[in-house]
Amino acid sequence: MTTEIWFRNPNNYIKELAEIGHTLIAWDRGILIKRRIDPFKFSQLYFGDDKEWRSLCVGNAGTVEVDQDHDEKHPKAVYPTWEYGEKMEILEEMMSTNIGDDPQACMDIKIPEEQRPVFGQEHRVLVTNLPNAQLGASRKFYIDLKELQEDYPDAILHLHGSYSFRMMFGMGYQAADYEPRTHAANKVCMLPTGKAVRTDEQMIRAAKWFHLLDYRVPDMRVPRNRCLYNISSALWASKNWEENVKFKTQGTALVNPAARTTSTPLGGKIYSGDPQPGDMINCDTCSLASSCKYAREGAVCSVPGSDGSTLANYFRSRDSNTIIEALGAIIGTQVKRTERAITEEEEVGELNPQVSRELNAIFSNGIKLAKLVDPSLTKPNVSINVGAGGTVSQAAPNQIVSQVVRTLESQGIKREDITPDMIRNTLAKMAGQPQQIEGKVIEG
Repeated sequence: MTTEIWFRNPNNYIKELAEIGHTLIAWDRGILIKRRIDPFKFSQLYFGDDKEWRSLCVGNAGTVEVDQDHDEKHPKAVYPTWEYGEKMEILEEMMSTNIGDDPQACMDIKIPEEQRPVFGQEHRVLVTNLPNAQLGASRKFYIDLKELQEDYPDAILHLHGSYSFRMMFGMGYQAADYEPRTHAANKVCMLPTGKAVRTDEQMIRAAKWFHLLDYRVPDMRVPRNRCLYNISSALWASKNWEENVKFKTQGTALVNPAARTTSTPLGGKIYSGDPQPGDMINCDTCSLASSCKYAREGAVCSVPGSDGSTLANYFRSRDSNTIIEALGAIIGTQVKRTERAITEEEEVGELNPQVSRELNAIFSNGIKLAKLVDPSLTKPNVSINVGAGGTVSQAAPNQIVSQVVRTLESQGIKREDITPDMIRNTLAKMAGQPQQIEGKVIEG
């Protein structure tokens, strides 16, 4: 999937943007006011009359689009804009119905033309004031956005204000805007994988990602070159984030996607070292990531044959948070169904083969989930502390399921109140580490 990428507030890097030839711009209205910038005249000056261009002016009351044929007083479109913190029901309503298809709203002369939607405009919704994508507390919000985009594929959900490639390109949103100069000014190069690199050593190890875009590592000492590279990197990622691209680096040979060596700008190679526990599970903790062409920030491994590639194909996403949430829900459902079956089995006094299959499925999914949460658990010691009840070590699946449920029940949680999160946290650690679950400390 290609994500439509716009570049944000280019007042101090417009020459670099024009040099690359990308003409989609998104402005914060506050910047336009502060800098006294006319978005129409600005784009006409740098892009001229021979190029088609589009410019979004994003404000809390709405987002105005201008182009070579429309200025702010007579806009091409006025899009609904939702700010983080408002009710999700409002955003869902914006996504479910295109206000540009409502003649009454588009022809209401009580609303000034520069604030009024235009009949027939595309169905675009801007999401602003985004929470920090690095914080775990924001995970559910971004997953909810992903589900909204999936529920309303005809609407363009536009992420405004992000700096995270993972959020912009890895969650299935149709559009996003990015500001590359701040990273460049702070000596940061954003690789197409979403990883930020700043030191010479980091850049040399990731040299293939510079060669891919026709840049050299020594060029990155110049701020302007870093800005150009960050623009090119975002453009590549917007088209190829979900793809396993076996691109060429040097010569004509295709390099192994998880090659253990990296060429240096001065000749020679750097050896990545021996395989480490956790490799080929989660890109963020894989020692092969700097040399792997399939690596992406916050993603599970997609090298063919890895556990991560199987999960990515099944859930149609490489985002590890999305897969962890989905696996947790599946395990929770499996456990509840299996506990009911075990109870029936005890009442009848006969073994049910279906129960064994379900237990094995829970066990398998629990292992996969544990490795995603803690990739060092490549060969996890399947043991669960059960407080005063002792420890089940190398337990069979039915013992593990029973002990997980009993552990939760021993903490005063009723069986019917056990949630997928509780199951996920208990199974994921498998080593007795304390977990905070809905206000209660559970000794795993």
